[in-house]
Amino acid sequence: MTIRIKRIGLLAALGVLLSAAAATACPDDRIVGATVEAFLTKTPGPGYPDGTSLEDGYCAQGKYLALLSETLGDRAGYKAGLTNKPLQDRFGAAEPVGGVLFKSMLLPSGSEIEADFGVRSVYEADLIVTVADERINEARTPEEAVRYLGEVIPFVELLDLIVAEGEPLNLATIAGYNVVSRYGVVGEGIPVEPTSAFIEALGNMESVTIDDTGREIQRAKGTAILGHPLNVVLWLVDHVNAQGERLRPGDMLSLGAMGTFRPTEAGRTITVRYTGLPSGESKAIVTFR
Repeated sequence: MTIRIKRIGLLAALGVLLSAAAATACPDDRIVGATVEAFLTKTPGPGYPDGTSLEDGYCAQGKYLALLSETLGDRAGYKAGLTNKPLQDRFGAAEPVGGVLFKSMLLPSGSEIEADFGVRSVYEADLIVTVADERINEARTPEEAVRYLGEVIPFVELLDLIVAEGEPLNLATIAGYNVVSRYGVVGEGIPVEPTSAFIEALGNMESVTIDDTGREIQRAKGTAILGHPLNVVLWLVDHVNAQGERLRPGDMLSLGAMGTFRPTEAGRTITVRYTGLPSGESKAIVTFR
């Protein structure tokens, strides 16, 4: 599968945003423009200086996404990053960092992609759930949230640590680059059951990552992400609502890494298998060429 990204008129698009940006505490528009250019050209980009607040990182993210939307098209949903303790400790995060998914980023299981699909290409075993009912916006407990979900979907997220060597890779930078999203490979969905037994099974569900030689690379349970995947769903509800938006039926919610990210390697096929749910098992497969 060949992935093509068209260029957009950055100066024209930035001009549209200048008046709105003046009223915010966002990082300078020229820096945001440089991060967009880095994404489009797959070249190392700038980071935001240490001390830049996460709030300002989200403000930069809003402009970054607006500039990329003409190229990337429709959104598929939302994502949470840094949802497990090792990654939070690594970046000094007290909570997850939020971003969005675009439909054009998502590839079917079995896809082949260049191992160097970005500047610094890595992959991680992730997890997606789909929204089935808008009432999820009012959910405040796992028992309420599970009623309004449709499927659990295996997801191998393909991330691009696009920041140039030596530039800050802090929380503001991670947010500003849309939680370093580039692509992702999705497997077949597993139906959600609105029962206490399913909630328990979702926490105990395992993702097992293996390569084409059969070597196990890592294994993790659902409890690795904020103690339970549904805790991430509730965090995303609050995060999205706080931005003045609402989750809608059909939205895909990426819940973060079950484990940590790994470097890609040409010639390797990676399979992430998800087991332990009463409604079935599934996997997502990607080959790096």
